[in-house]
Amino acid sequence: MILTSKLTAAAAGGVTLLIVAVLPAEYGIDPTGLGARLGLTALAQETTEAAPFTDVLEFNIGDYDPTAERIDQSVQGLIHREEAPFKTEIIEIEVEDFGEVEHKFIMPADTTFVFSWEVVDAVGEGVYYDFHGHPSSADAANYPEGFEMAYARGEGTAQYGSFTSPFPGYHGFYFMNIEEGPVTVRLTISGYWDEHLEMYRALRGDVITNVEF
Repeated sequence: MILTSKLTAAAAGGVTLLIVAVLPAEYGIDPTGLGARLGLTALAQETTEAAPFTDVLEFNIGDYDPTAERIDQSVQGLIHREEAPFKTEIIEIEVEDFGEVEHKFIMPADTTFVFSWEVVDAVGEGVYYDFHGHPSSADAANYPEGFEMAYARGEGTAQYGSFTSPFPGYHGFYFMNIEEGPVTVRLTISGYWDEHLEMYRALRGDVITNVEF
């Protein structure tokens, strides 16, 4: 009986606290009037008043027409229209023992691909990789001499991600074999590019392939 009485008293105290303090302070509900006298209802007004939103969201560059069958302009970075479906390819790049290979994709600016590459049956550290891009020789005069942009580099057996070309030109991967023995790098790629090709290959420092761009 004593325990029951204590539980009843605790429950009653909780209800009283809810009515007198919590409801006025959190929600501005003050059935007893004590919340206003204690200054608790002012707290509810402070927390519920939202800061004014001064910016106007613009979903389209041009005037928005909800009846339009086609929208050709949108905020940069949200959508980029293409004239053809995206492509998907699996490219297996053989890298000899002490070998180096560079494989690039020729891309217009603001086009995107998603990619994953992995060293097949890796037994060690895999490859040293350098993901970078540079303009074509036709556009080189528009950039500083020797310009190229690095996107990622490191060592490993796999990498996954997406890429959007910041400028038109050649964008892709350089692999240096740091395993013992030859390796195969399997590159799976989906998206947009004009063409791709092996730009450079060397074995023990001797250049085998070197494509002028």
